[in-house]
Amino acid sequence: MNPPLQFYIFSYNRGRFLEHCVRSVETCAPGAPVTVMDDASDDAETRAVLERLATRHEVVIRAGKDQSKHGGLSANMQAALDRTDAPRVCFLQDDMQLVRPLVDEDYGAIERWFRQRPQAAFLQPAFLKACNDARNQQITRFDAATGCYLRDAAHLSVGVHYSDIFIAETARLKAQGWQFTAREKGNEPQAQRLFGAMGFMFAPFVMWLPSVPAYRGRTKTVAMRRAERLQGCGFHPIRIMSPEAAEQFKQRDHAQLPVAETYLQLEAGSLPTPWRFHPFQKASMLRNLDRLERSLSGLWPARA
Repeated sequence: MNPPLQFYIFSYNRGRFLEHCVRSVETCAPGAPVTVMDDASDDAETRAVLERLATRHEVVIRAGKDQSKHGGLSANMQAALDRTDAPRVCFLQDDMQLVRPLVDEDYGAIERWFRQRPQAAFLQPAFLKACNDARNQQITRFDAATGCYLRDAAHLSVGVHYSDIFIAETARLKAQGWQFTAREKGNEPQAQRLFGAMGFMFAPFVMWLPSVPAYRGRTKTVAMRRAERLQGCGFHPIRIMSPEAAEQFKQRDHAQLPVAETYLQLEAGSLPTPWRFHPFQKASMLRNLDRLERSLSGLWPARA
């Protein structure tokens, strides 16, 4: 029998998104254990959501010690790894959701990756983004032995050996004394040295919601708020695929990469494609103003 997944969802001040993420797990992976790791949210709506979720799932509220631009994410990821006794975990963030039901075939695909790659510790379960399509077409190849995609891109600083969104074999992480650093760029070389390539699922089941509000260092600058308004940031959930659509998706040719905008639809309305996933995407001037504002206020260094 293939090991089940323990889902860990990392959250901060986005109660509506967190509740939606948890509900998607309950819908698509019924019975799977869920733990919410909240970075001491102080938003009233989020606190109420945490109270509701605590009636049916484990909720851990702790302020991560590392307050980089990602808040206490890395510290809370380490706390989750240290506390878990699950053989396999899936780490998600509150602005994500499961987009199709998980069936035995999916757990078998996960098992196949870790069986064929006895050194590997990470497997990426998310759809690819259309905004990166030209790059992904060049660097992504299908590995028939594992049934997963691999990336050939030594020049990339992240996303070849590590991603903050992953399925992990916890015993392999703990055997190597894995410690999360504050940024993905720090985890990438560590993962390369210890575990080699990260696989990307042929049939992913997770996706980021597009155009979501964001926090950097647990705060919002004036530039950030302006960027969110210009981009129409809000709550844009993705429609869960029907069993028929999911099966058709799995039957595609492996040359067709699993790009979100090709196979997924929003529950309501529409957004320009390719979808955007951060307020500062295509907004370099506002990004620079955000950095300047944070540097002047001492929130974190301007180069972060």
